[in-house]
Amino acid sequence: MNAEREYPHKELSYQVIGCAFDAFKEVGVGFNEIRYHKVFHRNLLDKGLEAKYKVPAHIDYLGERIADLEIDEIVESKLIVELKDLQNGFLAEDLAQIMTYLKIRELRLGLLINFGLHRAYPKRIIFDERRQEGIERWDDIFFEDSAARRLVDPLVASIRQIDQELGVAYHSQIYQAAMQVELRRNHILCDDKVYIDTKIRDIEFTPFKIDYWMVEKLLLLGILAGNDKPRVYDIFRMYSYLNNLNLHHGLIAYWSTNNLQLYGIYQP
Repeated sequence: MNAEREYPHKELSYQVIGCAFDAFKEVGVGFNEIRYHKVFHRNLLDKGLEAKYKVPAHIDYLGERIADLEIDEIVESKLIVELKDLQNGFLAEDLAQIMTYLKIRELRLGLLINFGLHRAYPKRIIFDERRQEGIERWDDIFFEDSAARRLVDPLVASIRQIDQELGVAYHSQIYQAAMQVELRRNHILCDDKVYIDTKIRDIEFTPFKIDYWMVEKLLLLGILAGNDKPRVYDIFRMYSYLNNLNLHHGLIAYWSTNNLQLYGIYQP
């Protein structure tokens, strides 16, 4: 196996990680991200490396600007670095974020570096867009309601159009923005600000905002992205939200790093 393909720019990544370790030693434990970042950037320059700080980027979809982004650091036009200040491990959103940047810049190697713990923690990310066959799973009797079927068909067509135009491995917010374009173009009514009013026994709660959208007052739509597959939590909360909203149909479109997955959820 070609070592460079398995681990591209190995020596460069070692240098960059060394600069991060040195920055952490200089700054110390418990400070904000910008302090670590500025010292880290200076260390890169002192090493004689070409380092671009806070690089703007954007994504267009069907001629519309759907995202303005900012990449923390690009080193030697070969490696993207994203810095975090987290008091825990990296989240799925962090992985999706750096994968998005790698895809935009057509690069293969990224580094996530967390300065939020008792030392600097690096995580190497290698991007290879290798498509796998998509997944579709529909609950029993999902399509017995003809009105739901008429709505799901154009939604799925829009989702497949997004997949064809953008492909995999973007952050969920990119797919959500593209879906908003599709919904407008196809004149499908959608509310992306959905609240659930709940009362448990005699306890009143303020309305709870969910991140799934209401389509034509008939179906809940979740546009998600991540590494492998949706969390079990995301499936079960769809059932819970449908129940609370007195709806029956939910659809989750999930982009992993290598395929598109569709889940049709029916709450009796």
